[in-house]
Amino acid sequence: MEREKLRYSVSRKNIFVKLSALLMGLSALLRLFGYWGFWANKDAAFIYTQIALPVLCNVLFIIIILYMGKRLFSLTAIPVILGVVFFIIKALGFDSVLHTILCILLYLLVAMLYTGTVFGVVRTKWLLLPLFGLPFVYHILVEDRNTFLANENAMSLAEWLPEISVLCIMLALFFITFAMKKRDFSKPEPDEQEIIDILTQNEDPVPNKETVPSKNIETEDEHE
Repeated sequence: MEREKLRYSVSRKNIFVKLSALLMGLSALLRLFGYWGFWANKDAAFIYTQIALPVLCNVLFIIIILYMGKRLFSLTAIPVILGVVFFIIKALGFDSVLHTILCILLYLLVAMLYTGTVFGVVRTKWLLLPLFGLPFVYHILVEDRNTFLANENAMSLAEWLPEISVLCIMLALFFITFAMKKRDFSKPEPDEQEIIDILTQNEDPVPNKETVPSKNIETEDEHE
């Protein structure tokens, strides 16, 4: 098997693909609802980078895994990288410089490891599970703890909906990892091979020279 032919693919029938698409769609809706009515108080840069950009990433990811996942799953690197840009811009607004630096380093690691995995450079997909799973656990246990406990430091609804949107993205990427299957693109899939066989069978057979009567023989028969 050639190394460059090895890529990951996903099937839209897979339950994890459907779950991932559902979570990405939910993420887009929650972000829109979270800022609905507040857009008038935001500048254009915020609207483009913190609302339009993540929603675009959600939609692109859904389209790719549902309609191009079998052969072009590696294209999901595009919305993931764009999503990393969104998270980096978001991190620049954190109060703590150390928190900002650590988050940016994590986001860059996500971009490099995910891209390397879907393009076959990283030969295992299982590194993606802690990459997406651990930040999700951190958000739940640390950053969102006060909100779950409903104490005085709990987030407002306007803050909580975008946070849930981020959690949905992490879960979607976590679940899509289970749906990723290695595929050798030098060989057709069974359904593709069946189509190839049908087309091959329907082709007109090439005449065999030995079975085609010679014009000279026909002429001799006529003279007799």
